[in-house]
Amino acid sequence: MEEQVTQSTYVPFPPVAVPELSPKDLKLLKRDDFVRIEPGLFRMGSPDDEDGRMADEKIHTVTITKPYYIAKYEVTIELWNKLLPPLLKRDEKFYLTEEVERSFIRLRDIEKKAKSTPKSLQLDPTKGEFTIESLEEILSIFEKRLAQQKADAEKKKEVSWPPKEMDAALKQFKKFLRRRQNLPITFVSYPQAKSFCWRLTELAWRESSIPREMIYRLPTEAEWEYACRAGLTGVSGLEDGYQLSGINANVDGSKREDIIGKVQYLIAKKKLVHGNREKMIYPANAWGIFDMHGNVFEWCHDFYGPYPDQSTDPTGPIRGKKRVRRGGSFVRSAHQSRSASRHSVEPSWRGSETGFRLVIGYPL
Repeated sequence: MEEQVTQSTYVPFPPVAVPELSPKDLKLLKRDDFVRIEPGLFRMGSPDDEDGRMADEKIHTVTITKPYYIAKYEVTIELWNKLLPPLLKRDEKFYLTEEVERSFIRLRDIEKKAKSTPKSLQLDPTKGEFTIESLEEILSIFEKRLAQQKADAEKKKEVSWPPKEMDAALKQFKKFLRRRQNLPITFVSYPQAKSFCWRLTELAWRESSIPREMIYRLPTEAEWEYACRAGLTGVSGLEDGYQLSGINANVDGSKREDIIGKVQYLIAKKKLVHGNREKMIYPANAWGIFDMHGNVFEWCHDFYGPYPDQSTDPTGPIRGKKRVRRGGSFVRSAHQSRSASRHSVEPSWRGSETGFRLVIGYPL
């Protein structure tokens, strides 16, 4: 019979005192893309009468004794690709929007007349052959051609695409590219997410961009829920804590029975949304963190296991078969995307609705 190892059936190593950070270190941690989460106490899990409650959500008191910094946004394709070697970069194929496709065709025709046909301009827009890498190459060509068109216009030469129109088209092209780059990374297993955190930590230490006492890592399940709730005790960390639908989060809100709270509109995008920091689609929670509900499931540090009656700085069972992921996704209902909702899968799982979020914190 396999031993059931819970969060309360083992004795952890003696807690390590939090090293005091210098003013210089604290300055490093003042960033626009991370939120400092102060130590505190909260009720983790859900009450018996909460909509969508499952049996593994036993409500209990958790104490967080160490500050940590959680990313405002999920890890994006752009950040993933910047850090990893070419063979591990994510570059799936996709179609262009109608507006961007028209600009591509017009640029391609101009380049053909100039007898310039790089590989990226030979792609067929009707076949969905474009990748982020090919768009980046096209962008470079676009910018060079615009500069040439402007120079020709200043010299009173005939231009095939008026610079003002071309400039507007270029802005739309850049906007489209940025949205693709800012989609959350998906199809990432737990070991891949952990490896990414360590790569980023090594780079940050070399560049002295985070304190040596801290690392990039996945949040613990308790850290995740504490940050998600943002001081609220309801089903979500949004609005008053009792509303969750396709209006305030990227969840499947296409049916009345799939949403929680007031009925306004039934909305389901059924696709990932970008983390464009200039203009986010859905509101942040009270602590300034985006997309904690829906969009993609986010890996947590912990093995999955039953909750104890109470705990301090829990990190989950010491062993297990499945890892925790939290937050629901763009194809999950509001009930499956609540603050307390728990999900677990094999660590090797890689899926279209699974990504992760970074924490800068003390080693676990």
